[in-house]
Amino acid sequence: MASDGPARVVRTTDLRKEYGSTVAVDDVSIEILANEIFGLLGPNGAGKTTAIEILQGLRTPTSGDAEVLGLDLQTDLYEIKDRIGVVPQSFHTFERLTVRENVALVRDLHSEPLDVDAVLEKLDLAEWASDPFHTLSGGYQRRTGIAMALVSDPEILFLDEPTTGLDPAARRSTWEQIEQLPELGTTVVLTTHDMAEVEYLADRVALLVDGHVEAVDSVAGLIEAYAGEVTVVVHLDESNPSGEADSLERVLEESAQTVHRSGTGELIGVFEDRQRAQDTYSTLQDAGTGHAIDLVSPGMEDVFLELAGKTLTPAGGLQ
Repeated sequence: MASDGPARVVRTTDLRKEYGSTVAVDDVSIEILANEIFGLLGPNGAGKTTAIEILQGLRTPTSGDAEVLGLDLQTDLYEIKDRIGVVPQSFHTFERLTVRENVALVRDLHSEPLDVDAVLEKLDLAEWASDPFHTLSGGYQRRTGIAMALVSDPEILFLDEPTTGLDPAARRSTWEQIEQLPELGTTVVLTTHDMAEVEYLADRVALLVDGHVEAVDSVAGLIEAYAGEVTVVVHLDESNPSGEADSLERVLEESAQTVHRSGTGELIGVFEDRQRAQDTYSTLQDAGTGHAIDLVSPGMEDVFLELAGKTLTPAGGLQ
């Protein structure tokens, strides 16, 4: 009987990797589907890179098993490597070769590669094709790395911390290129400690802490399950008549689960239902009170705090 959903391209069962007394990957069981962007989110040292290096055949698990593209990592490794692409966090090229020459060099190592110029065009690199790699900005160097991986026409592309060290403009540009890859028939598996990155890119996310998967779901599913509450915040000040503030509070009380006033003058309504929060926000805006009003939705930072008990620093550490 035919399957109703996308094919499974990666499966791990109780995958574990130990280095002496240190457990880097702790009984990880996940499934990754064709043509999705799947994120492994966690702090530095959480086991993200080790997990994907096992899937790439670069490390041998201590226990557990895994399949990639329906193939066994122990017996079918050569075929797996021919069908995947990899962009490590620190990748190496021939610095003085041009962009096209670097991509062509990788193309010649594979059995059924894509046309180099077609790949450069897809990634908006054609204009820089004749530039030496070492002259490129960090964003275009990273994009060249993706082109080098894509030219082999991989069914799965592994990206390890794809935008670490890039400035905001280069990071957003790289996201836009990655976002297009499933449309080209490529499943993307990325590791990151960047909450905004998974919120922008990932169809589903596995949250790793200390080598263990705490939860797997879509970004929206994780937020609903572990963060949940939406708030409507009305910014008051000392000049507001008390009757006006009371009136605004009554509007919130009609639909919010709870309403309270903060010590800094905000009137805050807490909602479990996102649509009800949106409707109340619109009602307050339409009333033309003249107050600044914010609709504050939870995000992956709230999910991570709930599951890990800590937050992530911009550099990927725990705090």
